[in-house]
Amino acid sequence: MESFKLCLLLWMCMIQWINAASWIDNNAWKRFTRVSSCKCSCGVTRREQRIVGGTPTIVFAFPWMAGLLYKGNLYCGGALINDRYVLTAAHCVDGVDPRQLQVLLGGHDLTNEEATEAIIRTLSGLIKHPQFVRKTFNNDIALLRLNEPVQFTRSVSPACLPVADRSYTHENATVIGWGRLSENGPISPVLRQVAVPIYSDSACKSSKYGTKAITENMMCAGYDNGKLDACQGDSGGPLHYDAADRKIDIIGVVSWGQGCGRAGFPGVYTRVGRYLSWIAENTRDACYCGRREGRATSDIWNR
Repeated sequence: MESFKLCLLLWMCMIQWINAASWIDNNAWKRFTRVSSCKCSCGVTRREQRIVGGTPTIVFAFPWMAGLLYKGNLYCGGALINDRYVLTAAHCVDGVDPRQLQVLLGGHDLTNEEATEAIIRTLSGLIKHPQFVRKTFNNDIALLRLNEPVQFTRSVSPACLPVADRSYTHENATVIGWGRLSENGPISPVLRQVAVPIYSDSACKSSKYGTKAITENMMCAGYDNGKLDACQGDSGGPLHYDAADRKIDIIGVVSWGQGCGRAGFPGVYTRVGRYLSWIAENTRDACYCGRREGRATSDIWNR
């Protein structure tokens, strides 16, 4: 009997050890971050409903929007995903001295400081994806660690990260930025937005870019006839998906494209859902605002 109890105890310990092993843990994301330690909610917008053909956003519609400043000049976008890190494109920071970078948060109209509650932060770290390829823009994603945690307000709060393994094919998404209003046109001083449909993987590879240019880490969004698109200066900014619960996920990062709004050349975005583990591993010291209330954990992390 004693031998049976000992075997049973060893078996229970082994089961607990297996369940704790990260190499078979489908919920490993939760082990890397303090998901529920902040009394806040991600992806909350006040929106009522450099972008080519877009419209201005209302103030505080996208409180996670970040602007990357190099020597004081805005040149790329990003998105706040927790109290410490901004998600952006690797090509925006490739070869850039992080000591020369600053991050603008809470901005809207860059010509009217009184209309916003903007803050500027320096960096204490820069994490570019180790497998970023400049020639192809594969794995075009990076994290910027702010010099100190952000206190969330109506003008500065994080977006939600997406669920994994979802294609979003034929769904409508929204891209925002302060980039050029047209190819080689002027920069927009006001944050703008435009809605773009997401291509299927096959349609993306069948575009004028060709199959070899598009990897599994990329997604296309835009219109066959062009006109509405992201442009220079929008790189690194977020591509949003509006969920049924009215929370907003960042499903893409503005990466590259042929010109701006050209027919047959949709915008190409880094697919954020493929990098959740990498993001989690590199933001362990951050405070997250959770995913979404009212959803099961398995649905939140594994769908």
